[in-house]
Amino acid sequence: MKHKLHSWLDAFRWRKLLLIWAVFLAMAAILFAERSGIRYASTQFKIDYLPRTEVKPASIAMFGQPVTCLLLYDSGQEGTDQVKEQFDQILLDMKVGTQAVDVRTTALTSLPEFSQYQTVVVLMSNLDALGKRLIDLMNWVQNGGSVLFAMTPDKTTYFDAISQKLGVQSSAWEYKMVESIVPSEDFMLGGGQRYEFSDPFESALSVSLREDATVYARTGDKGVPLVWEHSSGSGRVVVDNIGIYDKVLRGVYAASYSLLCDATAYPVINGAVFYLDDFPSPVPGGDGTYIRRDYSMSIADFYSKVWWPDLMKLAQKYSIRFTGVMIENYEDDTVDAPTRQPDTQQFRYFGSLLLRQGGEVGYHGYNHQPLVLPDTDYKDLYSYRQWPGEDAIVAAMEELIAFQKIVLPHTDGSVYVPPSNILSAAGRQVLGSKVPQIRTIASTYFEDGTDLPYVQEFGVASDGMVEQPRIVSGGMVGDTYMRLAAMSELNMHYVSTHFMHPDDLLDVDRGAEEGWEVYKGGFEDYLKWLSAAAPDLRKQTGTECAGAIQRYSQLTVTTESTPTEWTLTLGNFVDEGWLFFRANEGTPGRVTGGELTHLTGNLYLLKANADTIHIEKKGA
Repeated sequence: MKHKLHSWLDAFRWRKLLLIWAVFLAMAAILFAERSGIRYASTQFKIDYLPRTEVKPASIAMFGQPVTCLLLYDSGQEGTDQVKEQFDQILLDMKVGTQAVDVRTTALTSLPEFSQYQTVVVLMSNLDALGKRLIDLMNWVQNGGSVLFAMTPDKTTYFDAISQKLGVQSSAWEYKMVESIVPSEDFMLGGGQRYEFSDPFESALSVSLREDATVYARTGDKGVPLVWEHSSGSGRVVVDNIGIYDKVLRGVYAASYSLLCDATAYPVINGAVFYLDDFPSPVPGGDGTYIRRDYSMSIADFYSKVWWPDLMKLAQKYSIRFTGVMIENYEDDTVDAPTRQPDTQQFRYFGSLLLRQGGEVGYHGYNHQPLVLPDTDYKDLYSYRQWPGEDAIVAAMEELIAFQKIVLPHTDGSVYVPPSNILSAAGRQVLGSKVPQIRTIASTYFEDGTDLPYVQEFGVASDGMVEQPRIVSGGMVGDTYMRLAAMSELNMHYVSTHFMHPDDLLDVDRGAEEGWEVYKGGFEDYLKWLSAAAPDLRKQTGTECAGAIQRYSQLTVTTESTPTEWTLTLGNFVDEGWLFFRANEGTPGRVTGGELTHLTGNLYLLKANADTIHIEKKGA
């Protein structure tokens, strides 16, 4: 009897040990699965690429479209070249059929009749260059035309002669400092807030406006009017008194143009993307002084225990999905044949976590050397090396693509981000012709004063590559030039593209000394601002945004108005399209062929479900 009791007790003890072992084995299996990167499925994109051969660049899509806008400029006046460059792109992106006429080389008597157009844009500060045709222009407005004076006007004889029709009560010879802009809340997304200029100067004409003028934007300190509209007879006049013609203000000028007709519709992208450069990658070198100061841990532990969990909390809170771009190694060898990275744990672990989050993994480089040939001169600005020839670039990209397929077998990258946003014309040609895996390039929207960055416009290139520039970066997107850029692009393309690096916290110039909590706080402040300014903006991965850009790039629109409805006819419509719709006269009612969402003031977001959309006017 005692023997049986002891046997039962021994068996019970063993069962308990087996149970404990089973728990440990299960935990080990879970940990192994996470570390091995096998517990993820391929990302299911909500919108994907259209075939390269079926997508048109915007310039091609506009062939044959009706010309509705006359753009008048004077190539001999200071600043005109700069502002015309911006308006050429603005009107192309808004899909406005435009005829440009240089009054410097065209006799005033030979100018087209204004009655042929719906709108006129005047790009000249000295209006005397138009002579008596300026009076003809204002008479046309009086009879129902619409004109935008996009350059700060000089106080001249002809300006004084028409100033009352522009909504100006009086003007002085002096110019006011434009250190910031505050768009009205019902005019632009992100309105009601102050946005700073990086290099302000006295660029706005000192004016006092008539009571019947409507001001849409002012400076932040003394309230100098920067954008206003005035009714002249049965027509409209809009004046931009900013005097700054940089790319960063395109959204303000696009919004100004949208005030001209009784309704304006133009295609937009509707996408927000968040890039993680150099991720996944080997644990980068660098100064971990401030990480040790704040967390008493190694760089690798900081990434896995602090940085990534914090990013996941923000991603969940703001419904964003990150797009990481992979670096296989940080060697600077561009001459020898590529060699396989033997240590794959970091790639599998973080790559699988990124994909499980619903994100995407693209490409940053076999190593961190930009794709340039020996004819590129870094001018002592960078210590990067050039590649000896096109074959070396192709071999490096093929190795990176093959390596990603091994460590993350269920993903197929398509997005390429150039290291330091540097990509030469030759390197760009190689990507477009010899690396078919790459479907979109995400570089930079803005120049940096050198010819090294690959500066992009949103659209589709002639070789079918999708151009997807990044607009803002890092964790310090506060009341700075970057916040102005972000606001402007919400109103130009309805898009936000942001990037950051895991190793920002290793570089004093990128915020290391302030620490991760400050950096993270700045990033979250941007996410809060973005969510408040554009709550309906789609959060996308790089591929999804590229698909949206394809559809946006080729979409054209014509708008017809009757007393009872607006009819929008879309060209090159595929499966969906997104547009801004501003109703300057009348209120939208029932919509067929699309869905309308109110954004602010008289601005709406229109989702097109068909190539013809009817919007009824309420009360008509």
